[in-house]
Amino acid sequence: MDIITLISKWILDNMNIIIRAIASIIIIATSYAISRKISSTMLRGVVKVSPTTLTNLSRLIRILIIFIGFLIALSILGIELSGILVAAGFTGIVVGLAAQQTLSQLFSGISLILEGRAKIGDAVRIGDIGGIVEHIGLMSTQIRAWNGEIYTIPNNIVSSSNIVNLSKSIARRAEIVIGISYNSDIDKAIEIIRRVLDEEELVLSEPKPMVIVEGFGESSINLRVMFWIPSQYFLIIRSEVIKKIKKQLEEAGIEIPYPQRVVWLKNI
Repeated sequence: MDIITLISKWILDNMNIIIRAIASIIIIATSYAISRKISSTMLRGVVKVSPTTLTNLSRLIRILIIFIGFLIALSILGIELSGILVAAGFTGIVVGLAAQQTLSQLFSGISLILEGRAKIGDAVRIGDIGGIVEHIGLMSTQIRAWNGEIYTIPNNIVSSSNIVNLSKSIARRAEIVIGISYNSDIDKAIEIIRRVLDEEELVLSEPKPMVIVEGFGESSINLRVMFWIPSQYFLIIRSEVIKKIKKQLEEAGIEIPYPQRVVWLKNI
């Protein structure tokens, strides 16, 4: 019996296995191709999410599709999946207990990506840390603080913290407390402050700026000034308003006093 006859006989005897193997390879290759197609389509899509979010989501979907294709291929080959799933479940429990914090960070990262509470480039405050979002990954988020330092925060901490997204606010309210001397004319001071706010183009007219007499300080009458500024100009305009108020109050002879105390000495 020549080798060709032997090969033909082996193929005929194992035709069922060969067909299953070919089908399994086709299933795995197809799932891989579909995952790549969906991934590339998502990355090219015009949607209102950050590039980082798209990348992470496409990566997760790609892994999921390939995993499903792998399970289908095993089923076609006649491999019993129940035992594998039981073993995988037991292994998952062991791994979950050993890597509880890591899994917490992973699921928190997925939650942050899907919710879209912040994206790269947003100005945020997470707990006591404020700055610009540099990166959002599955495990951690990077924040560039206002002083330039980079903070890498685990996603489980980010998810459980209060996230204030300053970039999502169209406008922000600025509050300034100005102390004027007890001898100064309060009405005149309020008039000057309101004029400064009216003259500043980027101070919003609605909501209307407010100047209220807050109370008696140790060395001054305190005026609280509240006004709204477009978020992207907040720090610059707030600084300019403070400088202009100080200059015009001084030109009008209204004193902004230094902190002072009156001490009485009792003769014994």
